Amino acid sequence: MIEASIPADEQQRLAALRAMQLLDTPPDPHIDALLRIAQRLFGVGSALVSLIDTDRQWFKGRIGATNLEGPRNVSFCGHTILSDDILYVQDAHADERFFDNPAVTGYPFVRFYAGIALHAPDGSRIGSFCVHDTAPRELTDSEREAMGDFQQLLEALFVAHQLRMDAAWLQEALGAAERRALIDPLTQLWNRQGLRTMLPAIISRAEREGLLVGFVYGDLDHFKRINDERGHAGGDQVLIQAGQRMVATIRPHDLALRLGGEELAVLALVQGQDELDTVAERLRESFCRHAFELEDGPLEVTISLGTALAAAQDVDGAAQNLIARADAALYRAKREGRNRVVRG
Repeated sequence: MIEASIPADEQQRLAALRAMQLLDTPPDPHIDALLRIAQRLFGVGSALVSLIDTDRQWFKGRIGATNLEGPRNVSFCGHTILSDDILYVQDAHADERFFDNPAVTGYPFVRFYAGIALHAPDGSRIGSFCVHDTAPRELTDSEREAMGDFQQLLEALFVAHQLRMDAAWLQEALGAAERRALIDPLTQLWNRQGLRTMLPAIISRAEREGLLVGFVYGDLDHFKRINDERGHAGGDQVLIQAGQRMVATIRPHDLALRLGGEELAVLALVQGQDELDTVAERLRESFCRHAFELEDGPLEVTISLGTALAAAQDVDGAAQNLIARADAALYRAKREGRNRVVRG
């Protein structure tokens, strides 16, 4: 295996990456949508947006993969950012740089790889768009053109993300903690610590704007059966896709959470109960509208949801009063037949 060299502009490149505020953030539904298109267009198992940090590659978007990050020194994408040319590996088994790479000899068993660098506004190569598969294959001229098109679209989404982050009210909380500790490593959703960290800013905004604090507590139906029948890898894929469906469905200022296991949640600021019901019902429908696509075939998945609503001044420090009421409503949703929303 040949490790990628460090770019000459490494410090400028890392500064540009930090400034984009992309690392350790929740999924972007627009990036995920583009990657789903890429997966179908190229006919590959995986399509990824990889960001190259100091000593890791971190996936801002991933379709067909379960890992959220990996070591930089064994990454294909570490080679991709060394040039503006497409890095094309027809068969990794026959390439001296990669034939004994852990990603070739083990999961995800890469044989074919094609990647193109993604740039920050200052031109620094901060990551890559790549596709890979478990069988060797050619990269056609039309696919090379398509990679350039995806590059332009993804770089535009990077800029849009940065603008949103610069203006986001969540920045009040994000500056006070390391984002990486606040993100669930499987789903990329905010975790319990993320909820505790974000909550003061959320309550502050609710008070300023005269909004109510709503909590939607969800639990995937029959998740143990999914793990038993499709294995834990299949269960992980369900959770990853569940997170992607959540962020594609909720509003930009809502907070999507994984509280543990198959327990998912949304913290939302709303005008009243009807608006919270709409958020919860849209979330429920997003799960059952289309089957989840797993490696061994599609799977129908549903979610049960409970809601709770409170004035900002009535929410305790960790939102435990809201969570408890929403949890009780979730329990009733399960008892009444699952795949439904119950008010708490």
